[in-house]
Amino acid sequence: MLSPEDNEYRLGLIYTTSAFLLWGVVVLFFKQMSHVPPFEMIAHRSLWSLVLLAMIITYSQKWPIIFATLKSKKIMITLLFSAVLILFNWSLFIWSVLNGYIIEASLGYFINPLLNVLLGVLLFHERLSKAQIIAVVLAAIAILIRLVLAGTFPWIALTLAFSFATYGYIRKTVNIGASEGLFIELLIMLLPVLGFLYYLQVNYGLSFGTIDTRTDMLLIAAGVITAVPLLLFSAGVRRIKLSTVGLLQYIAPSIQFMVGLYYGEAFTNIDAMVFGLIWAGCFIFGVSGFRADRKKLAAS
Repeated sequence: MLSPEDNEYRLGLIYTTSAFLLWGVVVLFFKQMSHVPPFEMIAHRSLWSLVLLAMIITYSQKWPIIFATLKSKKIMITLLFSAVLILFNWSLFIWSVLNGYIIEASLGYFINPLLNVLLGVLLFHERLSKAQIIAVVLAAIAILIRLVLAGTFPWIALTLAFSFATYGYIRKTVNIGASEGLFIELLIMLLPVLGFLYYLQVNYGLSFGTIDTRTDMLLIAAGVITAVPLLLFSAGVRRIKLSTVGLLQYIAPSIQFMVGLYYGEAFTNIDAMVFGLIWAGCFIFGVSGFRADRKKLAAS
């Protein structure tokens, strides 16, 4: 029979792994809506996520937290910046999926943990371990190889990685839960989102309510596919070690990478070199975190 601690850890693994699996296969979901303009899809994703989160907050009786946060000018300004960043990240990701750049988008989420480390040094004056230095250097070399040999700059990957890493660090400065924070971010953007949908309706017509029932259901489900992985991750990360989270986080971009190959996206020898170096850096980064956790556990 499992002890309560073991049971909590197992639940944490299940929740966190499920979150990353969903984040990985989400590209297949958005591919089903290639007939919907990307920015209309983003608007519906935001709108229906807000509706679902409102229901969750009502069920969990967290409205007092929402109301208290709305009264704090400092927190609201911070969440305004994070709201703009997350909507920008979502928009670029969906545009990438619908325009045949799934593999490059997955590269961004492989780079993201390494960029988190670099931002920690620049913004919080954290010290890098030898393994972290090696991982960051390998990522830098990979980007230089792509630039020199392919003559192209991986702007999609780096923009996705930078925007999401910056979003993460901004959210770390706000003491608010994942569901409540995302709800307020989407609430801040509600008027612009509704204004954009109205503009589309007047000038071009909306996909929602005009194509078929399947399209309508997919657009509504975009809210579910957005909120559910976030809630699973939030529930899981509290129950397991951060080093374990660091290893599990590569599930999502790995699935996205394979989906990109399935859809026949180009993958050259130069891409193989770039991904090889990034994967090596990610492996070193993950293993070093795991070993550091083991040492702390042994010392305690």
